[in-house]
Amino acid sequence: MTNSVHDMGGMQGFGVIDREENEPVFHAEWQRKTFGMMMTSLGPFQVNLDHVRSRMESVPPSTYLELGYYDKWLLTLEELAIDKNVISKEDLAALMAGQDVSLTRDTDPFPAEGMLAFLATGATAARQIETPAAFKVGDTVKAKNLNPKGHTRLPRYVRGHMGLVIADAGGQIYPDTNATFSGEGPERLYTVQFHATELWGNDANPKDTVCVDLWEPYLEAAS
Repeated sequence: MTNSVHDMGGMQGFGVIDREENEPVFHAEWQRKTFGMMMTSLGPFQVNLDHVRSRMESVPPSTYLELGYYDKWLLTLEELAIDKNVISKEDLAALMAGQDVSLTRDTDPFPAEGMLAFLATGATAARQIETPAAFKVGDTVKAKNLNPKGHTRLPRYVRGHMGLVIADAGGQIYPDTNATFSGEGPERLYTVQFHATELWGNDANPKDTVCVDLWEPYLEAAS
């Protein structure tokens, strides 16, 4: 998330979200293929999910709002393929025009069985850290009002607001540094519960709460 339209959590004015009964996993075959390409490209492209999210946030706001979920994935895949010299912009344009293109670089495919295992179990982001926890379950904390230029997992709608620590997940890869390949820089991750009225005022339902996973550098002790 960055300080732009890409951080859409808590924003209003985009209309009703339609919930489709018995919604399929994918609405079109190209979406299924895009999902498969993204999952199998992370290794050959030598990128991580935080970097991929960061690249999606570099899409111009007007374009970002026009694109669907998997359209953003596909556009990011195209940019990564160009960055990694898997294909040139010219060859990509030729492919989109239906022309035959001979690629000069091949990438080793990710084994299907390995990907199925990954999708079934996931990959842990847990890491050992030696520093003691700054907060404990039951502490009231405040999300810092940070405004980073790069990728972060601190949503704007919780910045500056008070919440309650309800879980400590220990050390986890820190997305802010991992996205730029500056190192995993593990930091302690907490689950923080915010009351809806704290986030959106007295018009919100006082019975509603929102739980957000927040890394320790995002938080400070409540005054």
